[in-house]
This record gives sequence, structure tokens and C-alpha cells, in this order.
Amino acid sequence: MLSIQKEYMRNKWIFLIALIVLGAFAHAQTDPKAKKILDEVSQKTKNYSSISADFSIIVENKKNKTTDTQNGKLILKGSKYKLELNNQIIISDTKTSWTILKDASEVQINTVETKEKETGINPSNIFTIHEKGFKYEFVKDETSKNGDINQIIKLFPEDIKKKNYHTVVLTINKKKAQIASIKILGKDGTDITYAVKSFNTTNLVPDNTFVFNEKSYPGYEIIDLR
Repeated sequence: MLSIQKEYMRNKWIFLIALIVLGAFAHAQTDPKAKKILDEVSQKTKNYSSISADFSIIVENKKNKTTDTQNGKLILKGSKYKLELNNQIIISDTKTSWTILKDASEVQINTVETKEKETGINPSNIFTIHEKGFKYEFVKDETSKNGDINQIIKLFPEDIKKKNYHTVVLTINKKKAQIASIKILGKDGTDITYAVKSFNTTNLVPDNTFVFNEKSYPGYEIIDLR
């Protein structure tokens, strides 16, 4: 009789745990508050003709207990982008990408893969990554140091086996409906945070910003990997 009671209690706990897990999963899939916030961010972002953003990248390696920070600038126009970091520049016109390695005086040319454009996290979709391939969950509102109200939303990749990260945490400025930071939690214990320092949508950006000009880099070796 005692063994039957133990088995009953064991099965009861398993059932309760399953309900909790499934409930959290369903909430992440269909969280209406998160969806409303993310839809507003997408709509506003897509209405901009161009975006110029200054940001910092913070890489935290929990295993080695190290933190590395560098600053960057991103210019977006539709799916075209120019990303400037300390020692490299990446330019994409949606079909071709040019990676300029300053330390090596080298330029690598690649074809932009359709699959990467649609499913990967890259500069062209960094402010709208939530639109495809994620479940999402509203976490909380919090007040920043400067008094802004930020909305915290977690994204969970649907096809997690193919990703090297398990969660993306978005911090969204509630008043502006703009992403203030993006934190990518890696499976290997490395977390990467993109913290936006300035966000400008009024600059006129010419299309030649997104095409590599060889004359601007005399003496650089051009390596065509297409």
C-alpha cells in the first residue's frame, strides 16, 4: 500500500511539473502583451527611411570571467547596412558584402546568402530580429538610471538546436518604442550585449554608402570569396 502511495505522489509531482513547463511554453508562444510591444517596435522601425546608431558591444565570457567592450556604428537603409567597428568595417548592399580588415589591410568579398538574411541575427535585422523564428515573453517594466521606462522581453528561438544561443533579452524604451539593448545568451556561457547609445533617423543616407569603394583603401588586398 505504501509503495502505491509513493508511486501516486511521484506521478502527481511529474504531472504538476509538466503542467508548469507546458504553461510557461504556451505563454512564451502567445504572450499578447509582448506581441503588442514588438509589433509597435517593428512598425515604427520600418517607417524610418534610414537609421544611424552608435552602440557598444559587451562580450562576457562566464567561463573565463572576462569582459571585452568595443564601440561601433551602424547605418541601416532597408536591408542595406554599413557596420563600423574598431578594426573592421562590414558593408552590405543585400547581395554582396565587403569585410574590410584594417589590421590586415585586406578586403573580403562574399555573397549574402538568402538563408542568412532570413534567419540569422545580423546588422540588417538587429532591430527587428523578433519577427521570425522566435517565441516571446513579456518579463517586466523597469526604470532606467535616467528615468526612462523600459520594457523587458525575452525571445526564445523556435529551432534552438540550430542556434548557438538559447535566449535573447530585449530592452525596449517604452516611450520611443525603440530597442535600447539586445542581450544574446550563448549556450557556451558567452553573453553578447548590444547597447544603443544614440539612435538617429533624420540623416539622409545616399545609396553609395553601401557599396565598397576600392579607391578609399589603397594598398588593400582584395580577396573575392564568391
